[in-house]
Amino acid sequence: MTLMGALIKDSKVESVKGKSISELLTEDVCLLIIDDIKSTIYIWCGSKANVKDKFMASRLAHGLNGKLFGMAGKVNQQRDVIKETFEEKTFDDDVPLEHIKAILG
Repeated sequence: MTLMGALIKDSKVESVKGKSISELLTEDVCLLIIDDIKSTIYIWCGSKANVKDKFMASRLAHGLNGKLFGMAGKVNQQRDVIKETFEEKTFDDDVPLEHIKAILG
């Protein structure tokens, strides 16, 4: 399983490669976690994340679903499932920058 991701905070997409997922699940950020084996995109939106970050996370997830899974992937936003599934996992890579630029501009 390869886990890719992107952290969105203050309208900026930040690198997550090599970082612990559980440490990034904070209330002021949005985090995308892409599981290529399960064809699932997980969206974590902290309760204090700003609206623009939530919009960017949603738009990026939708665009990546099309690019990576041909719109056949699942999207999961269940906070308890995300915490439980990824509590001891680390990101293998970042979402490719060319995908982010193509989707978000």
